[in-house]
Amino acid sequence: MPLRRYPAGIVIIAFTALQICFGQTLHRYKDYTELKKRVFSFTKVEFITVEGEFNDAIGTLEIPDFTADSPPYVAIYYKRNNSQWFTESLYRKRVRFSFRNGVIKLDRSNFWDWIELDEIKVVVIY
Repeated sequence: MPLRRYPAGIVIIAFTALQICFGQTLHRYKDYTELKKRVFSFTKVEFITVEGEFNDAIGTLEIPDFTADSPPYVAIYYKRNNSQWFTESLYRKRVRFSFRNGVIKLDRSNFWDWIELDEIKVVVIY
């Protein structure tokens, strides 16, 4: 039978019941107000050593109140001289990192273009 023969209320109730039965809810998102965001900023002076090598120490981010029970969101933003900010995802689609006990370790491969950069920002949402 066509749906127009049934009152709108019955159709809505049936649709809601089907969503509940199959584990879907009407809301496809949840707001997490308890999330925190940290931004780590590094200039060329900080990520290039005196010897002209990449400073691997910037790849270790200490966040004392971070717990490893849920994975953080990590994004890396880069800026070249006289350019706009761009992200790793434009080129590699993902940031490589590991995390445990208040420490996030970024893989050095995330900084593949470091010699041409002026600034690096690492954003961690946890």
